[in-house]
Amino acid sequence: MSEIKTLTTTEIYRNRWMRLREDRILRADGNEGVYSVVEKADFVVIIALQDGGVFVVEQFRYPLQLRTIELPQGAWECAPDEDPRRVAAGELKEETGLVAGKMTQVGYQKLAQGYSSQGYHIFLAEELTHEQQDLDLEEVGLTARKIPFAEFEALIRDGKISDATSVTAWLLAKLKGMIP
Repeated sequence: MSEIKTLTTTEIYRNRWMRLREDRILRADGNEGVYSVVEKADFVVIIALQDGGVFVVEQFRYPLQLRTIELPQGAWECAPDEDPRRVAAGELKEETGLVAGKMTQVGYQKLAQGYSSQGYHIFLAEELTHEQQDLDLEEVGLTARKIPFAEFEALIRDGKISDATSVTAWLLAKLKGMIP
């Protein structure tokens, strides 16, 4: 028997971006409980580098009621099984107007494994050319700009960039020697 056995599953809520389910469970010690799980498709995050700088986006994040700075990221809800490299190229173009001549996979991480199975693919985008943004309706007001590596890291250190995905992606790429 696994550590936790699912007895029943009830769908609590669903929309085009996510599903919330509640499972009645049985633990290995015989105690029953409830586990809530958020199901969302995996997404991508892109570290776009050019001339000692990294491209960031700034947008209003409704749950926080403020504008945040983060790395470009997103998913294609209409095609959840799409190749992550294609999604990364599409999201980069959509949010920043950038097209990468070279796209390297950095790794894969889980977002919040205590309550969700969602993960994210991290890509390093280089050899960039500039085209025009193509924002979705949900991204109205999103802006993109390039900032120096040192400024990006200072924003993380000072808590101005608090998006865990952006911080983890940057850290993993640095640990792998992909960012100077």
